This record gives sequence, structure tokens and C-alpha cells, in this order.
Amino acid sequence: MVTSSTLDLSEFCVQLPKIELHAHINGSISPKTMHQLRELKKHKYPELADFVVPEQLDRISDFFPLFKFIYKLTDDEEAIAIATRNVIDEFAKDGVRYLELRTTPRRNEDTGMTKESYLKSVLDVINEPRKENIIVRLIVSIDRRNTLEEAFETVDLAVKFRTQNIVGIDLCGDVHQGSFEHLRPAFDKARTEGFYVTLHFNEVVENMVEAPNLLSFGPDRLGHATLLDEPTRQTIYSNRIPIEICMTSNVISKTVKTFEDHHVKDLLVENHPFVLCTDDKGVFFSDLSNEYAICSTTFKMTRDQLFETSLHSIDAIFGGSELKSQLKQQWQEWHQANAHAFN
Repeated sequence: MVTSSTLDLSEFCVQLPKIELHAHINGSISPKTMHQLRELKKHKYPELADFVVPEQLDRISDFFPLFKFIYKLTDDEEAIAIATRNVIDEFAKDGVRYLELRTTPRRNEDTGMTKESYLKSVLDVINEPRKENIIVRLIVSIDRRNTLEEAFETVDLAVKFRTQNIVGIDLCGDVHQGSFEHLRPAFDKARTEGFYVTLHFNEVVENMVEAPNLLSFGPDRLGHATLLDEPTRQTIYSNRIPIEICMTSNVISKTVKTFEDHHVKDLLVENHPFVLCTDDKGVFFSDLSNEYAICSTTFKMTRDQLFETSLHSIDAIFGGSELKSQLKQQWQEWHQANAHAFN
């Protein structure tokens, strides 16, 4: 029999059934998939032969230029399908049982890819039958740099394909550009259409001024919520808004100094709902099981606490009560079958 003494923390975190709710497709492309796509594209983009993901970033603004290279790897429907399929498979192998991917529809005039064909390619893969025990849904992202017209276009595409497992709309992109208030009418339409909404929130000091506007919208979840003044904290806590926590992303992007300084410690103390996530596992080289291991090691969490963290994450998914009940039953069955790993 395997006991907790022989099942080390990293292996336990892989086997633990997990929920992933903050994963950008293009940022989640693994080095192995990047190599596969680079071989596919190097005849068209010879410069990709020398493309290497940096091992560290000096500041969050250094993160976004990486994507001009990644977008070359995924500049047509075939490539984005390969990337999406591999990302899903990798999450499944890491013990993720429910996954909400997110992406901003893109067009590429050179390849003829449209925003609609991009989105359709992603959804075709998400809805493929698969042997792995994983449920996949899609959140469609609106980039902060978008015009209002582009934002409405994104919402309209989500409406068009909503029956293909699109569950929500996201505000994402370079935190130093654009504003939510300018794009808010598109989010109002998304809410009217019945979509859940998650917003990247207060990642840097410059974002804090718009916090009241974002919270007045009534988001269903918040991404990061790194910096909270007292009024903002009280609003989030009193409304029990779940926070998508991405520890490695925050530390590497230097929006948080160290793991020990990470604001998830406050959520643990306050028993506020949060979900451990990866953000961009390909760029930051950190699977979800690693995020659980980091959180456990940093804040001395027991295996029971890790299981409870994963179990409570189910309440934050963009899904109905029936699906949540089914997932919770699956989690409890796993716990019973693996009771030895908690001893």
C-alpha cells in the first residue's frame, strides 16, 4: 500500500484532482509543443529557429512582447488546433479534471485566418471526444487594447458559438493599456446574454484607480487581485468574489516579490474563496500540480488542506449546480479511494 511517506508531495499534487480556471491557451503552450510548431513554421519564419523563451522576466511589461513570437507559431487554424489539443492533454496528464481555457480570437491576413475560424478551430478541439477524464470549457477574452467595436465583435462571436461550450467572457491584456470603462458596454452585453464574466484585476499599482469601476460591474471572478486597498478588499470579501491565484506568474512577472509575500496568504487566513491556477504554464514553466506544491510548501498546508482547496474550487467554476455536484462527488470518491495518501 502506498502511504503518505512514500507518496511525495509533488506526486500527490499530480494525482490530486484539480480545477484550472485561469489558463491562456497561447501562454500555456509547452516547450515541447513550441518545438513541434517551430518545425512546422520554420520554412515560413526562419527567425523562429532561434526562438527561445527567456528564463526570467525583469518586469510584467517584458511578458507581452513574447507573444509576437508565439503568435507566429499559431498563425493559422491547424497550428492553433495543435496547440489547443496539446494544452488540454498536458493539463489532463497533470490531474486537471475540469479546465476553463481562455483565449482572444485573432485574425491573420497572411494565412486567411479570421477571428471566427480561429475560435471555431479552438472549439472543435475542445469538443473532441477524448479518453482522458477531463471536462473542458472556453472563456473568450477581450483585450484591453481592443476598440469597443472589436470588443462587441468578440461578444457576438461568443453568442454565435455559445452552444459549443463557451461559458464566459474575460478582460485581459497589457495591464498598462486601455481601460475597462471604455469597453464596458460590450461586457454589459455579455452579461445580458447570460455569460459569466471574469476580469484581470489590480495586477499593478496603475490599475488600482479603475478598481471601483470593475467591481461595480459585479464580476463572477477576479484574476490575480494582487493589490487591494481597504475599500476594495472589503467589497471583494463581503461579496465573496472568488480570486484566480497564479503564484508563479506573479513572482516571475514581479508583481509579487516572493512566494512568501504572495497575497494568497491573506485569503487563507480570511477563508476567502480562491482557485490556484497557472496563468501561462508554458511561459512560466509551472504546471498546476507545481502551483499546489508551492502553495503547500510556502504556507505549510497539509494534504487535507490541499484537497479542500481543490474541492472548494469547484464552487467557482462557470457551470451550474448539477455539474458542480457531479464534480464534488468525483472528488469525494477520489478522496475515499486514496485515503492512504493522507495518513
